[in-house]
Amino acid sequence: MRAALLVFITLVYSQAALAESAPFQVCAESTTWMRPSPELQANKIWNDSRYKGFGKDAYAWTHDFLVLDEYMDISGILAVTNLSGLWTVKNDWLRKCYLDRPHNIYRIELVSLFHRVKEIQYDNDTYTVVVEPSDKGFQWLFIRRINGGGVLRFVTPQGKQLGEWDERAAPARLTLPKETTVK
Repeated sequence: MRAALLVFITLVYSQAALAESAPFQVCAESTTWMRPSPELQANKIWNDSRYKGFGKDAYAWTHDFLVLDEYMDISGILAVTNLSGLWTVKNDWLRKCYLDRPHNIYRIELVSLFHRVKEIQYDNDTYTVVVEPSDKGFQWLFIRRINGGGVLRFVTPQGKQLGEWDERAAPARLTLPKETTVK
């Protein structure tokens, strides 16, 4: 019994040692940003003919982790910023993070709302994104792609899984653990 436990512990630690740090760059962030109220969002965005009928139920409004498609054009980026409420950010972050950057399929673009990314580990086609929840703020970041399409798992520093994004699934969507609720 003791030998089996020793083998198990050795296996767990050797698997953890195989994980490598995935470099990431925060392109833009705010520690004070808040989503606009539903009333303001409705007046500015949901009543716009482009979003009428689905804006309040849009993925970008109802989720805190937005993985952007590497082939997304400016209209798609603007839709994500509008639907998530990031249109309220008052600086030139969109130009810096999207317009002035060359297209790069070797990175993953992630918008983290109400969570601060602390570290990212990569192991066996899975990026484990360690985040600390916060009441305010966003981060727009780039993760260096270590291999082809993979899975992004969002976890707290204590290991609680908040969601998972599988780039290989069609359509790729964030799945949430059953007990998780989204703001």
